[in-house]
Amino acid sequence: MISSLSSLFSLLTYFYVLVRRLLTVRWISLNLWLRGSPPPVTAKRHKVVVVGDSLAFGLGDWVLPGGSAGLAPGLLQAIALDPQCRQRWHVQNLGVPGSTSKDWLPPGRAGAPAGETTGERAKREEKAAAGKAGQGGRCYERAFGAGSREADAEIVVIALGLADVVRGEAGLPLQAVRRELGSAFPEQELAGVVKNVRALARDLRERGKKVLVLDWPTSGAVVSKYGEGKMKRLNRQLRQVWKSDLLKAGEAADGNKNPCAIVPLGSNHKVMRSANRAFDGLHLNRTGYKLLALDV
Repeated sequence: MISSLSSLFSLLTYFYVLVRRLLTVRWISLNLWLRGSPPPVTAKRHKVVVVGDSLAFGLGDWVLPGGSAGLAPGLLQAIALDPQCRQRWHVQNLGVPGSTSKDWLPPGRAGAPAGETTGERAKREEKAAAGKAGQGGRCYERAFGAGSREADAEIVVIALGLADVVRGEAGLPLQAVRRELGSAFPEQELAGVVKNVRALARDLRERGKKVLVLDWPTSGAVVSKYGEGKMKRLNRQLRQVWKSDLLKAGEAADGNKNPCAIVPLGSNHKVMRSANRAFDGLHLNRTGYKLLALDV
C-alpha cells in the first residue's frame, strides 16, 4: 500500500513539474515577445545579452506581465545601484530552453574532437577562416547571425551546458572521471560541453565582446543523478580552459587583463540553497536569480 502511494505521488509530482515548466516557458516567452528587442548600441546606450539554455532563459522565475525573467532584472537593478554606471544599459534574455551547447556553436568552431592533432586543428581553423564551415548552431545564428538586433551587445553572459548534463550529453570521458580533481586534464579528456562552451566564448571574445561564463551546479534534481564528482570535474575543466585558452585569446584580441571571467555557481552556497531553488529543484527562483546577478 505504501509503495503504491509512493509511486502515485512520484507520478503526480512528475506531471506537476512537467505542466508547470511548460506553462512557465510559454509565459516567459510571451513577455519576451511583448518587450521586443532593445535599440541599437550607441555612445550613451549599452547592451548586455544572456545566452544559453533554460538557466539563461530564467526558468523557475516568476514574471509579472511585461517583465523579464532570470538574470536580466537582477542585472539591471545592480547596474542602477552602481554609481559608476551613468549611461543607459539594456539587458536582453536570449536563453533558449532545452538548447544544448551544440546549438550555440559558432561557424567552424565545433569543439575539437578527442585526439585531434595540431595539424588537424590548423586545417579545421583554416577551413573556417576561408568561410567553408557553413552556419553555426541554430541558437548562435539567431543571437549573433546576420540580421540579429542583439549582435551588437558589448557584454555576453553565457549560462550553457545544463541541458547537456540533463540529457546525458555532457561527453565527459571515462578517463576524466577516474582522474584526481587536483590534476590537469589533457585535451583528449575534456568533456564535449566544455569544448563547446570554450568555442563559443572564444568566438565572442574575438568579436571584441566581454564574456562571463557561469559554471554548473553540483547539486539538485537530475544533477545529483549525474554525479557530484562528475559535475565538479566539469567545473574544473571549465576553469582550466579559461586559464590556458580563453584568457590568452582575450588578451590577444584587445589587451584586456581580465577578458573572460568565470562566475561560480556550483560552489556558490548562498545562491544554491534549497530556499532559492525553483519548483523543479534544478533551476533558481526569483531570489536565486537575483542573488546570482549580484555576483555577475
